[in-house]
This record gives sequence, structure tokens and C-alpha cells, in this order.
Amino acid sequence: MKRLTGICLLALFKPVDALAHVKWFVDYDTTKEPVSLMEIMQSGEFIGLLLLSTLVIFLTSVLDRKIPSPVDVSRWQPRLNCLESLVPKVMRYGTSGFFLTLALFFPNIILTPELVIENPALVYVHYLIAITAFHQRTSLIAGVAVLFLYGYAIQLYGLFHMLDYLVFIGTGVYLIMQTLRPVAVRGLAIELVRFTLAYSFLWGAIEKFMHPELFHQLLTEHSYVAMGLDWSFFIRACGFVEFCCAWHIYSGRAAGYAGIGVMGFFVTVAVIPFGMIDFIGHFLFIIPLVAILFIPRKTPLCATATCNTFGFIFTLALYMGVSYATYYILHFYKHMHLFS
Repeated sequence: MKRLTGICLLALFKPVDALAHVKWFVDYDTTKEPVSLMEIMQSGEFIGLLLLSTLVIFLTSVLDRKIPSPVDVSRWQPRLNCLESLVPKVMRYGTSGFFLTLALFFPNIILTPELVIENPALVYVHYLIAITAFHQRTSLIAGVAVLFLYGYAIQLYGLFHMLDYLVFIGTGVYLIMQTLRPVAVRGLAIELVRFTLAYSFLWGAIEKFMHPELFHQLLTEHSYVAMGLDWSFFIRACGFVEFCCAWHIYSGRAAGYAGIGVMGFFVTVAVIPFGMIDFIGHFLFIIPLVAILFIPRKTPLCATATCNTFGFIFTLALYMGVSYATYYILHFYKHMHLFS
């Protein structure tokens, strides 16, 4: 009963995303072998949280198909159309503001706080993106530069590390399409942003299962975040709360609004305990969140609540499998001592 109450409190009050990108705040080592998949699957705690999360997804999916979404209310359509027309500006101006902030205050950061390099030329790339992202005709240059920085970070930190930040791929491609095909592929471009944003949140959730020791480091300094719960249980529960929210962001209508609201709230309030590092880290997560808030799904991704629940389970299993496969495949040749 205590743990069930703890999960309810967790879903309502916990700063979920304060733990979402733990690499910003702790000493991390991506060469360290994760908790074995077999150990996770044999955990009664994990299975219990999985069953509870599945039940929550099913019930909220049922409600999502019964409760009217704003797209169903005719008198709200003019306002929604107005908001939708603002999305390109939200993405361009937000990206411009992000890279201007990096250029002025964090010139050594590539994209996120842990991606740091002493390269004097980096600040000029930041300024280039900040200037060219501002206008539709030049946003192609900004998009290419964002993708260049992502590739640069892969070269320095490895592809496995950068799988956590696929949202930058979505942002870069969106900016490119603003110049090339601003109208013809507008729906496809924002769907890519929605997918890469949800992917980044989902990946952050899986990280809590694979590398719980990183979050133990963070909780050592900020133990109040766990609200008195057992740390191992708390970290796993955070992973499931985040995965549920991210799944609804990608798949739901009214549930999508709820997921955006929860994640948006927590990535914002996390600035209070974690400061500017968290702010700059989540800056370019908040911009796509606002963009997809302005363009909600008109129909759910899955036709029925049962189908959506199976989609949730399948996606969780797929992410677990891909996460472990990419870890071992991408690290085998570089860190063979882990496999000896």
C-alpha cells in the first residue's frame, strides 16, 4: 500500500524530468556494462510496475477515446488553426534563441550540457544557427548546422551516447524543410519532430532501467526528490511514469495533451533545484513540446484502447531490446575489455 501511494504521489508531484537526463549532473561512464536484461526481467518489482503501468495505459486510453479533445470542439477550431500557423515560428525562433543563449553564455557546449569541447570555432556555429534559423528562407542553413553539430558530437562521444538526443535530428530536419518544402511536407515534418521528441523521452526512461547507479549518484545529493521511497523502486517507477507520458505524447489526443502537460511542467520546475544546467539542457526539448501542443493529433495513433495498450507493451519491449543491442554492438569493438 505504501508503494502504491508512493507511485500516485510520484505521478502527481515528482520532478520526473529532473532525472531524465542524468548525464548532465553526475560522473557517467557509457562504457560501464548495464544491468543485465535477465536481471531486470526477473525482478518482481519491475514486473509489478509493468503490470500497473499497462493497466494505467489501458484505462487512460479508454478515456482518451471517450473524452472530447480540443480538436473535437468546433468553436475551438479557429483558435487551433491560429496556433497551428504559429508552429513554424515557434520552432525557428525557439531554435534561434537556444543557440544564441549557447553562443553568449555556454560557448563550449555542443548541444547539451555534458557535450563540452574547447573549440573556439564552436561559438561561430552557434551564432550562424541563431541568425539563419530566424527566417524561413535561411533556416535550411540552420538545420544543416544542427545536424553537423549532432554528427560532431557523435564523433566525440559515440553514437550510443547520442541516441538519447534524437530530438535534435527532428529539429534539424524540420528547419531544412522550412526552406525546401514549407507547406507540402508540413504535416510530415512535425510528425518527425513528435516522433524524435517522444523517442528521446522514451530513451531516457529506459536509461533508468539500464543504469540505475547513475541516478543513485544524483539522489545522494538530492535525496528529497525520492520523497522517502526506496531509491531503486523510485528510479524504476520514474522510468515507467516517463515512458507512459512519452507514449501518450506520441499516440494520444487528449491523453497527448496530458502527457505534454506533465512533461512540460516537470522539465520547467526542474530548473528550481537543478539550475541553469537543467534550463539549457531542456531548452530545445521544451520548444518541440510547445510545437506539438499547438498541433495535436486529430485521431489516436491506435484505433482502440486495447491496440494502444499492446502498442505500449510492444514499444517498451522494442526499446529494451534495441537499447541493449545497440549498447553491445556499438561498444564491442571500442571497449572489448567489457566482454572478456
